[in-house]
Amino acid sequence: MIANVANLTRWEWFKLRRRWMLWILLAFAILFAQLAVWGQFFSYQNLQTTGGELTVPASLQQQQGRPPRTVACNDLLSGDAARQPADLDAQVVAGLAAQCRQQAATLPARLARAYQGFTLPGSVSTALGIVQTLALILIAILTASAIGIDYGAGTLRSVLTQGVGRWPYLTAKIITLAVIAFLGLVGALATVAISSLIAGGIAGAPPGGATTATWSDAGLALWKAWSSTLPYLALTTFVTVFARSSAAGMAIGLGYYFAEQLLVALFSNLFSWFQNVADFFLVRNISGWVGGSGGLAGGALPDQTHALVVLAFYTLVLGGVAFWLFERRDVQGATGGG
Repeated sequence: MIANVANLTRWEWFKLRRRWMLWILLAFAILFAQLAVWGQFFSYQNLQTTGGELTVPASLQQQQGRPPRTVACNDLLSGDAARQPADLDAQVVAGLAAQCRQQAATLPARLARAYQGFTLPGSVSTALGIVQTLALILIAILTASAIGIDYGAGTLRSVLTQGVGRWPYLTAKIITLAVIAFLGLVGALATVAISSLIAGGIAGAPPGGATTATWSDAGLALWKAWSSTLPYLALTTFVTVFARSSAAGMAIGLGYYFAEQLLVALFSNLFSWFQNVADFFLVRNISGWVGGSGGLAGGALPDQTHALVVLAFYTLVLGGVAFWLFERRDVQGATGGG
């Protein structure tokens, strides 16, 4: 059995690596990881240059009809009249300068957090915070395509008639997809490491008082990001097997992520008790497990122990039902990819 699954897994990897979709999805993951690093870098550079910025409402500006704009605290606190905003009253400038003096006390800590966000190993957690959400969407697309393509092309029946067991066949598919998800995250983080070294070299020495992130934190973030994709892989596998369609798997895999957040945001505001129900939804528990922000609904997320138990339940139940359906149902001919 193990040797059979291993051979099927190797064959699945051979098939998937020749498809453009796999590499296109990887390119998206790398792009978003880079945005995380360089976004933090430019935020740090801007914070250094401006010392922080304040928004000036249109009502405080002498020239009416102008939109709100920002002013730099370094200009307000410079004492140089040439750098002061010429279109603001002296009292307004004094008030803004007072706010800047208050912010100056927290500026070193803000610079330290920003610096840590684009240098190793803190940049790993920063990038995973963005890539993990994207990974759920990408794994749904890849899973639906990899499993549904055999239904659509009609090759599933011919494969099974050659003596390939149903359980080993589906197990090999899932193992391959799980390994690809892990390798995809590692590949994206490899590019993050290169960018972090470049950005750190440009930024120079760290600011005073900068806290140091640890590699154990980075490793834990990677483990949580990867493990959070497994329940979503199980969901998409179940839908694709149930519908015998890659299109249905993609549609529900993609749509559920956004639909759940909209549903929670809407009904949590209408009914106070709905928050307790929402704590057992899939995406909210994924966010709780990886330490996300809670999406559109906001509010407190489930704690990590609760999230881990719920996600394990989803993975086992959805995966188990998918295997049961795949084992018991007749295999039809080609469905044309729909």
